[in-house]
Amino acid sequence: MFKFKIKTYKISWLKFTKIHFFLLILCFNFLFVFKSTVIATTKINSNIQTDGSLSVGTTSNGAKLNIFSQLEDLRLIYDNSNYVSFLASSSSGLAINLSNNYGKWVMVGNATSPSFVHGNKDNALLGTNIEGSAILSGGESLGEYAGPNIINNSQYSVIGGGYGHKIDWLGTGDPGRGNFIGGNGGNGGNIIEKSPQYSSIVGGDKNKITSTTNIAPYADFIGGGNTHTIDSNGVGHNVIMGGQSSNYVYGNGYASVGGGSRGTAWDYSFSGANSQAGSSGKAYAVAGGGYSCPATGAYSMNISGGYCYSLASGQYSFASGIHAKATHDGSFVWTDSNNYDFSSEAINNAKFRATGGMRFVTAIDGSGNTTKALTLSTAGNAVITGGVKLATTDTKPICDSSTRGYLWFTQGTSTVKDSFETCAKDATNTYAWRTIY
Repeated sequence: MFKFKIKTYKISWLKFTKIHFFLLILCFNFLFVFKSTVIATTKINSNIQTDGSLSVGTTSNGAKLNIFSQLEDLRLIYDNSNYVSFLASSSSGLAINLSNNYGKWVMVGNATSPSFVHGNKDNALLGTNIEGSAILSGGESLGEYAGPNIINNSQYSVIGGGYGHKIDWLGTGDPGRGNFIGGNGGNGGNIIEKSPQYSSIVGGDKNKITSTTNIAPYADFIGGGNTHTIDSNGVGHNVIMGGQSSNYVYGNGYASVGGGSRGTAWDYSFSGANSQAGSSGKAYAVAGGGYSCPATGAYSMNISGGYCYSLASGQYSFASGIHAKATHDGSFVWTDSNNYDFSSEAINNAKFRATGGMRFVTAIDGSGNTTKALTLSTAGNAVITGGVKLATTDTKPICDSSTRGYLWFTQGTSTVKDSFETCAKDATNTYAWRTIY
């Protein structure tokens, strides 16, 4: 029998035998040799490898996780009818499909021009110019104006949700760029088309930004509502803020409709709501709002409001009040609340209707009280505080029935007195200037 003594080493509170120490050194050597590599056989079989990465179904190298299948790259499964499939290819990017086909998540593109689709399985990014574009959600296949959301040949464009929305190229020029359609609370069918640039429809349904002349809409905007249309045929920058329905903007640009319904604005014109501002070839008009209060003349303005039935159709015309009709160029018509038409009568004509009287105040005291004024009473009388001064300078007209009642003041010279006359008819029906002074 052999006897031997095993020597021990004491390190702090631990005690190691020589055998323990040898095993510890051996473990350290293994760590330096294998580093982070999985400690296993290099190849478990031809389809599963663990050489620092994991490969399933392929012997390809160069990826930490490499899974290959002819049908599906990866499936997470609960049972045969409830699963999620992950598919990847160089043409379709990464797709995540639910087994019930009610949802789909897709990434399309490459590292320099990524695009994104999410929502209904039929949502689509089409064409070769879709880099930076995204469909975030939505899309369905039932109901009026329903269907997938589509972005066609439009770069850096976004559809936020809803269904049946389209950012569509439909042109022969440059692709669309920088357009946006937001989601909504259950409707859809908003369209931006004809190579649009930087245009937006924030919400609502069945709104459209288009161009009947195929000139790309540029920086046009619809805030919400439904069935609004911007027909942008030039420089763009048109706006429909929102409102109920059926507002329209036509022409070359910079036109706006504030809201309401059935409002229309042409080139560089503004309609507050429910009225027309400008017309074909007649720009820079303003219709303040209200029902049937159009300003159709170039550079015209109608600020009547309400159910006014007024009109500013003359160039540079102005109408204000109910039934005010400024139909001549340069005319100015102002009316009260009487429900009768009151119209201009000539070019550069001004008319006022105020059946409660009119007052023109020219001076006040320190408390704001009137000190000088011209008042036209309901009886047709003129009351003047401060007196009347006649300073006629034109040639005195012939006294006849057309000038009957005129007053005329003639300033004399240093040797001739002033004269003050009136045109009047005597008992023999003879008209003549009669000297008062």
